[in-house]
Amino acid sequence: MINSKLPGNTFNSWVQESEGNIPNWVGKFYKVSALVVLLTSLMVILSPIWSGGMGEKLDILGNILSMLIWVYAAFPISQVIRSAGDDLASSKSGIVDFVFKDFAIANIKVLGHVAAIIALFSAFTMTLSWATSMNVSGDFGTEWIANIDYAYGLPMAATAELAKLLNLEFIGNILIIDWTNWDPTMAAGSAWSLGGFMSVIWEYVGVVVVLAKLYVVLAIYKFSIVSLLVL
Repeated sequence: MINSKLPGNTFNSWVQESEGNIPNWVGKFYKVSALVVLLTSLMVILSPIWSGGMGEKLDILGNILSMLIWVYAAFPISQVIRSAGDDLASSKSGIVDFVFKDFAIANIKVLGHVAAIIALFSAFTMTLSWATSMNVSGDFGTEWIANIDYAYGLPMAATAELAKLLNLEFIGNILIIDWTNWDPTMAAGSAWSLGGFMSVIWEYVGVVVVLAKLYVVLAIYKFSIVSLLVL
């Protein structure tokens, strides 16, 4: 009775509803992270302006084109993270399903979609380098991806280990050695050369490979979750 009469006592409702608030707080964290990634990316991309790294003559124009491309790319990359936050915030799953299903799948999608966008814009920069003979940088700072990289690699690694336990080691080697490490992208070749043109083509193929890896990992993870629920 005394507890119900205490002024401003909302602590009981806070702890009782804490499980239901977890998706909302995680979603907010991703939305804030999207803003941090955007601002940090813009600072890194534009840093040659005030750090004296613009170069001379054609290098200046190449750096300007590179900045324009990656400033443009920074917004859809950040939006991928924000969209993941929106999806997580709207989740109605219990704590177990949220952590092992919604949260994990959201991280896998974020990593795959961001990697695909970066690969696509890297292909754009390589195309410009090949067509103009300028050095248009294809680098984009992705150190923060290491924080969620585990979600992308875990389903494939777990499936490979299971294959080994079933004496299907050759399948595990295909998943871990061949499939996971398959990267068709190549170093940029000489401008207006056949080798350079093939490098550009394979750079675009790399975008498809990134998405294919994403969908395979998602399929494996979702199949694993369904199998566990059935068992």
